[in-house]
Amino acid sequence: MSGKIIRSQIEAELGHPVPDAVQAAVEALRRRHGEAIAGILFYGSSLRDGRVEGRVLDFYVLVRRYREFHASRLAAASNRLLPPNVYYLETEEAGCTVRAKYAVLSIDHLRSGTRPGTTQTSIWARFAQPCALVYDTGPAVKEAVIESLASAVTTMMAEALPLVGNDASPRELWQRAFRETYRTEFRAERGNRPLDLYAAFPDRYERIGAAVLASARPEQDDRARRRCDRRWRMRRIVGRTLHVLRLAKAVFTFAGGLDYILWKVESHSGVRMAPTPWQRRHPLLAAPFIATRLYRRGGFR
Repeated sequence: MSGKIIRSQIEAELGHPVPDAVQAAVEALRRRHGEAIAGILFYGSSLRDGRVEGRVLDFYVLVRRYREFHASRLAAASNRLLPPNVYYLETEEAGCTVRAKYAVLSIDHLRSGTRPGTTQTSIWARFAQPCALVYDTGPAVKEAVIESLASAVTTMMAEALPLVGNDASPRELWQRAFRETYRTEFRAERGNRPLDLYAAFPDRYERIGAAVLASARPEQDDRARRRCDRRWRMRRIVGRTLHVLRLAKAVFTFAGGLDYILWKVESHSGVRMAPTPWQRRHPLLAAPFIATRLYRRGGFR
């Protein structure tokens, strides 16, 4: 029963209307990459609150094969070994600059990254939240997206349920799930982020959470809870390590990558740091020093 509810919810969300600025970014992405794109998903804070002015829009660009998308074999290899690669885009819409960053992910990685049993949470944690499918090349791509997003929700709920028990409320279940996934990365956000995410789409999370809890097994024993807790501890080790590696890779992904990362930290934490000329010239060598300084000043946790 919960599976049908999750699927119907996702199908409805994929058609979520988006602002003109989002469509302008989509068209710019298609002009830049052409037929190498299989689908484009819009997600993030601008989808949650509908505001685009002064924001960097967030997209996932889905591809069939990385080598078809990337001109460079090295870029394709890095995308395959440590997905996703992240790029930056600017375009114009109604006389205003539209800024976007887009993560490149293969459909195969989307499927595998949302299945139960994967150690990394980064893919299923993001796709358990609402997304809009703003471009696709046909029914097969759309179906792959629906199945993967439904699997992301199912995986996230299954990995949070043993920690809260069947008597939890949908709100408690989702907030615990968000809290655990956020702990697997270094985060710059302040405040009660899990509550903020839930509050953006409370009806959605209530409906899915209630269905999951209603179809859950009658009891959650202590052994199941301990096994689940061990899995989350392992995910924190793996997730934080991969997060640092992805940040280092992102420095080389697009022009101004170091400035973008520092802007991102400042926008969420208020901690500002201006890179030196040497750090701009050697971002990878400077990354450990910058990360240590930001951490000590409270730029991320």
